[in-house]
Amino acid sequence: MSVWTIIRKNRKIVVYILSILILLVSLPLAISPHKESRCTFVMLIVASYWILEPVPIAVTALLPIVLFPMLGVANSSTICLTYMKESFMMFIGGLIVAIAVEDCKLHERIALKVLLLIGTEIKWLMMGFMMTTMVLSMWISNTATTAMMVPIVEAVVGKITMNANSEEIQLEERSSMTESKVYNLDEEGKSTEPNKIEDKSRCSVLKVAFLLSVCYSANIGGTGTLTGTGPNLVFKGMLEELHPESTEITFATWMMYNIPGMVLCVLIGWFYLWLVYIRCSKTNHNLQSKENIHGIISKRYDRLGPISNQERTVIVLFFILVLLWVFRDPKFIRGWSDVIGSDSKMGDSVAAIAVSFLLFYLPSNFRDLNSKPVLEWKTAQAKLPWGVILLLGGGFALAHGAEVSGLSKILGEKLTLLNVLPPGAVVAIICFMTAMLTEIASNTTTATILLPVLDQMALSIGVNPLYMMLPVSVVCSYAFMLPVATPPNAIAFENGNMNTLDMAYPGIVMNLICCAVQLFMLNTLGVVMFDIYDMPSWANYNGSTILPVNNITMGNLTSIESQLLNNTLLV
Repeated sequence: MSVWTIIRKNRKIVVYILSILILLVSLPLAISPHKESRCTFVMLIVASYWILEPVPIAVTALLPIVLFPMLGVANSSTICLTYMKESFMMFIGGLIVAIAVEDCKLHERIALKVLLLIGTEIKWLMMGFMMTTMVLSMWISNTATTAMMVPIVEAVVGKITMNANSEEIQLEERSSMTESKVYNLDEEGKSTEPNKIEDKSRCSVLKVAFLLSVCYSANIGGTGTLTGTGPNLVFKGMLEELHPESTEITFATWMMYNIPGMVLCVLIGWFYLWLVYIRCSKTNHNLQSKENIHGIISKRYDRLGPISNQERTVIVLFFILVLLWVFRDPKFIRGWSDVIGSDSKMGDSVAAIAVSFLLFYLPSNFRDLNSKPVLEWKTAQAKLPWGVILLLGGGFALAHGAEVSGLSKILGEKLTLLNVLPPGAVVAIICFMTAMLTEIASNTTTATILLPVLDQMALSIGVNPLYMMLPVSVVCSYAFMLPVATPPNAIAFENGNMNTLDMAYPGIVMNLICCAVQLFMLNTLGVVMFDIYDMPSWANYNGSTILPVNNITMGNLTSIESQLLNNTLLV
């Protein structure tokens, strides 16, 4: 039995031992007289527990509420406020609308209709699956999107294989009248027909290709909107926490920047999967019946029945929400929030909560006012990912603790050593390292750990914080290599009966492609939209090396504390 197998079988024991060792090694920081060291202790414990997961990551996210007040880093009332930011309410409102879409099966109706329209050739079917999954995952969770698309994929692949089998059986019956069948013997001496082996291979290759296309599109599609996935909200919230005067990132500007790159990644991914699994595959994929494939999709669509009043209401409210988000502050024209002329600033949470309220208030059937509402609270309560909200709050709590303790300034002082590298090289290295890290840690956890440090890194080397934070926020969603990286990967892995290499080899290529696309978008569209090559006024950067806070320098720390701080920075 290999060492890796033993570790996997005893994972919990290994995790507990490692978590205890990290706690013991970092204890000198906890008893230090300096706030910076005590804050480092909290960040080290929370970050390592997020990665190792001795307890659920949502539970670990609550530790700052206990540790920061106990260690004198920040008071409990201030820390608790970081767990409910304005961006969280936008996230909750968007999730409620997404739950309403799922509840009335509107997303399945849209997916099947697109597949009926796009064509039934294998390459166009794959394109249809990818584009549909991409668009849906912009608005509803990538897990729900993948779980909805996988049964459709299995039905289509099964129909293709069944049609191929029936045609080959007919050919075999005709040829059996003039020549005998040829059989091969397998390892156990049992007879095996070559055409059945080929059928199994064809089914396996097609299924893997289609399932990979769905999970890739689900992961990439979440980058298209601010509410699409957790790292986007982490970035938005961190920017508001660390630089309250910044106004560049709104729902509209995020979509204008990310949608072109999102579509480009999906198109390149489609071409890559088609080239490797279909065009250059040794198996024959030309035996499918287009009419039968169209028929199976039509049957699933007809099973949904005529569009209901509930679906119509959800469609209308969904488009109202999207329009309110896009035109609140679109930058290129005057937004509706400016037209109203309210004295207080209105964020994207206003529209999200207003539309969410209407979902619970309006009846599902306007002809019967006593009918149930469009969305019932028990449904929303069961499906809302409360753990993600706590995780986001824990990240903002750590960022606040690092700021008030002065740790962020010390990190900035140490990171000035990166001035020897061009900023573009630094960003490229960080993006590729992030793509590797997000394979073993959740994308939201990765963003929560990295973004505050990257903000200080940007300030320390004198570049726009968006230049570091924006691409990394997007790259956190580029997890294509391992089944444990994201729920869509796990769903595709299980349903396709894949081994790890089936996902890892194409996943490495997709990681490299998507990171390269993001760097290209950053240095083209990012320059035009956000002027990322120039230092903005809201960054509070004076062009000099960042000075220590509270008269504390690295020289005031003990050698053990200094070494632990350096090791934390390297990690």
